[in-house]
Amino acid sequence: MKKLTLLYILMILFSVAFTLPPYGSSGYEAFFTWKENRKLSWNDFQGKPNNNSSEVAMAASSVEFSYSTKNNQIEWTVTAKYYPRLSWSIKSLESDYILKHEQLHFDITELYTRLFRKQLKEKVHSAKDLAKLKSISNNILKKWTNEENNYDNETNHSVDIQKQRLWQLNIQERLDVLKDYSSK
Repeated sequence: MKKLTLLYILMILFSVAFTLPPYGSSGYEAFFTWKENRKLSWNDFQGKPNNNSSEVAMAASSVEFSYSTKNNQIEWTVTAKYYPRLSWSIKSLESDYILKHEQLHFDITELYTRLFRKQLKEKVHSAKDLAKLKSISNNILKKWTNEENNYDNETNHSVDIQKQRLWQLNIQERLDVLKDYSSK
């Protein structure tokens, strides 16, 4: 049985020069997956704040996928993960409003996890579709990165309250449309 695991991780960096440890470091060992009834709390921000940042917090999340093939069969999994030890906040500046902004970053991660699952279900049916799988993953990663950047740019990292509200509504609507592909 041939098994290949591909892992894509995007850390939400708020366009600051922040160096994360390489994948495989101990900060990645502790994680939890996105669940509809499990919202982030400030206890989920356990990393050391970046003193060179003008940001109040950073949520580190990833879309992780793996697949395996046997004969012509293919199996895959896609997971939205959150890394508490890599996520940080400036404790004295924490607020419910900022926490909702960070939650939406994780919700965007789940959105792209669902989009990824949907495309794989529709287009990847056998080991012969590996090129499609790789193309889909590259496309998802690119779109996810752009959306995360657009979110922070348009909301000015949550400063623009009206834009923040519009983003929350938009992401929730899109998650609802893809509910059949949600994380369990």
